[in-house]
Amino acid sequence: MRTGGFPQRLSLFLMLLTLFCPTSPVGARSNRAINPVPPSIDASVAFNGEFVHNVGELQMNITNFGVFGSYPSTGMNMSESPSAQWPAGSGVEYLWAAGIWCGAMVSGVPRVSTTDFQVWEFRPGIEPVYTVYESFEGARGGTRLPSPVVDDDNDGLADEDPLDGFDNDGDGLVDEDFAAISNQMFRCTYRDDLPECFGMSPDHQPLNIIITQESYQWENDRVDDFVGVEFAIQNVGEATLEDFYLGFFADPDVGGRNIPMVHEDDLVDVVEMVTCVEKGGFTLPVNYAMGVAYDNDGDPDSDSPCLGQIGIMFMGHTVDPSGETAPARVTLRSWQAFSGSAPFEDGGDPTTDGQAYQLLSDDSSDRVPTTARDYRMLLSAGPFLVSAGETINFQVAFVVGEGRDGLLDNAAQAKLTYDGNWFNLDSDVNTPDTDCCETLLYNPLDDIEWSDPCDSLAQPVLVSKGDRIWVNDDCLYELEANALCQGITDPTQDGYWCTGRSEPDGFETQIHWLYGSPPPPPNLRIWPTEGMNVIFWDNLSETVPDVSELVYDFEGYRIWRADNWDRPFGSSVTNGPSSDLWMLLGEFDLPNGLGMDTGLSGIRYYPNVDANLISYYSEVLMGNPAILQATDHMPPIGFTTEEADTAIALAKWSLGIPGGKCYYRYEDRHVHSGQHYFYSVTSKDHIPLIGAGNEFLGYGEGLSGDPATGFVYTVPQSRSQGAWEYDPRKVIVVPNPATAESMEPWALNPNNDDPSGLKVEFRHLPAAACVVRIFSLAGDLVQVIEHDESARIADGDYASTGTVAWDLVSRNGQDVASGIYLFSIEANGFESAIGKFAVVR
Repeated sequence: MRTGGFPQRLSLFLMLLTLFCPTSPVGARSNRAINPVPPSIDASVAFNGEFVHNVGELQMNITNFGVFGSYPSTGMNMSESPSAQWPAGSGVEYLWAAGIWCGAMVSGVPRVSTTDFQVWEFRPGIEPVYTVYESFEGARGGTRLPSPVVDDDNDGLADEDPLDGFDNDGDGLVDEDFAAISNQMFRCTYRDDLPECFGMSPDHQPLNIIITQESYQWENDRVDDFVGVEFAIQNVGEATLEDFYLGFFADPDVGGRNIPMVHEDDLVDVVEMVTCVEKGGFTLPVNYAMGVAYDNDGDPDSDSPCLGQIGIMFMGHTVDPSGETAPARVTLRSWQAFSGSAPFEDGGDPTTDGQAYQLLSDDSSDRVPTTARDYRMLLSAGPFLVSAGETINFQVAFVVGEGRDGLLDNAAQAKLTYDGNWFNLDSDVNTPDTDCCETLLYNPLDDIEWSDPCDSLAQPVLVSKGDRIWVNDDCLYELEANALCQGITDPTQDGYWCTGRSEPDGFETQIHWLYGSPPPPPNLRIWPTEGMNVIFWDNLSETVPDVSELVYDFEGYRIWRADNWDRPFGSSVTNGPSSDLWMLLGEFDLPNGLGMDTGLSGIRYYPNVDANLISYYSEVLMGNPAILQATDHMPPIGFTTEEADTAIALAKWSLGIPGGKCYYRYEDRHVHSGQHYFYSVTSKDHIPLIGAGNEFLGYGEGLSGDPATGFVYTVPQSRSQGAWEYDPRKVIVVPNPATAESMEPWALNPNNDDPSGLKVEFRHLPAAACVVRIFSLAGDLVQVIEHDESARIADGDYASTGTVAWDLVSRNGQDVASGIYLFSIEANGFESAIGKFAVVR
């Protein structure tokens, strides 16, 4: 068992933290040595916590320099984003940070590049285009297998323009033909050989690799407790990377963000076993290979009890049945654990490439510790042989579940989702023959010999340069599945499962990361007013076919609201509320004999766009149907681009041209000004019911979306006063008096941007630019707040902008004391409003 810790570089950490990061209000971990990204590459580095997997119960911060997690309670830019928060909105975290390690021998010398631990040795390019890209199943241009129509741009190729901001296929379009996976997908690239990689590590020796990272999350309750990650590691150097090892380093800190030193009472262990799980009528093996961490006692007496366990699970990697260039099977080579502060020689953490490579290549695992403390762990796989220009793949998953049983159950779902399904994509049941030869080998560059991994006596098959051959390349998995889970060892027995068997369908292609999903949520916006929030959305959900069957199965919409949100630590308006806060406001569906049959006409919305403008674009589109994008031409004189875009969408919809939109509207009249609200519109689909005689029997319930997949946040405001109706006596302070009890309905937990979490509101302000001044009873100026809505008012929108909030913090940065305060509000052309209010601490 290793008992070591991070090298003590406290002074450097504190210096950089002071320069680049604000201080943190809760549980700062000053003993951790981490290096904030130098400001010279801030333009491209995702360092502010803006990319978070938040459609499932496991919310996780993603970066484009290889780090997963947010370093909670350090005061870094991203530290307030969810690190690995579960359940969503709970404030309970399971990870401080994690990332991939890569090590290899180059000309006999070990080199290791890391994304977390002592230094960050991977960076994206410095241009803004090297950011993190987000997509979802059903996104335009993101069609993927098993859909029979995957060529989004009709150029004869599929997925040739990856989601990266570049025109990869040279057709003048960007990201128009890629594979979108899951309900929320992030994609980025980073490498270890840029000048910026040496900024904090001058002794860094790069492997000259580029890593493409994709991460996935699903909304369905059965599969929303994990985040899947796919890495593609390409050797872009000239040297062969010999004895290449993949590693994944994780620092799992388990517990509530509001608990000081929460990381000091964790335990870690490793799970390696195979079990059988039911899926689709088959009993399939799931190979568990993961490092696990959990809180020793679960903090039962705290406000944030921690009942879960987190697993870092190896899902897959490049394999070679011969074992020459990669392991023959997906295998966890070793698991290492670290704690304390001993030197490496005494079992501590590595400080050099040689020491790190020794850990990656070690073929024995540490003993499982029994003493609770702060732990880190490293999992490794390999060795691989990666020649110049070659790419290897690596898949992992972050999984959380309640207790060990819950973790294993959710980990099984993660593995089954990664395994996906087998499909007959060439529509030829005779392609793979009765020997289950379902995998296509195509080798255009060199002659190779393929050996059957399940028949050591069979002669190798020569595959000549440029030839193609079908082989049985997954037989080891099938033999294990049948022997372990069904008790079948003889392939001639009935019931023998073989993916490539010609009877009945000849399933020859495996599609990974596949799980059924409802239609994607529509584009959503909200108009908050005094006493009412108005929700608008488009018909995107109706225009996207099912990702796997390519049928339009939309059934209806559900409107949701969440309130009583108090911003738990690690949460934000960007990442949304916990799932238990959502409540259903309304439901509307197609009149087809399923559900409520309300129809959609009652919520249809017709934007206030000039009918002549719609008619104009209808004529343009009818005369030249090739004009399908508003950016191809200027709007008519006198109309804005936004008006033209809406008119084009409506014209296309009325003409039945792809890209058209219709709109919907819903009013929520049960709201209170100043309080916090989240809204979401989800969609649901249906399934056809087929009788024994293949007759259509109607529709049955399908899948329903989760409100976390797409939501908006709003705080309804009071109505401003125009000059013709202005009455200074209507300008008020709410609540008055301001007490802990009266402010409770909208009180939030503090964060770096809002250190008090409290507010009072000045309401019904003049419909103009104005200045609010707050004084003590003795006449001392306490705070000045500017409120300028003149631009909005010039556009005719003055109905709901008459509120400005004050956080009860003085202009000197101090919480104000109890007492009576005076205010004055001044605006050009309006009589000054004056008044008083009380604060009771």
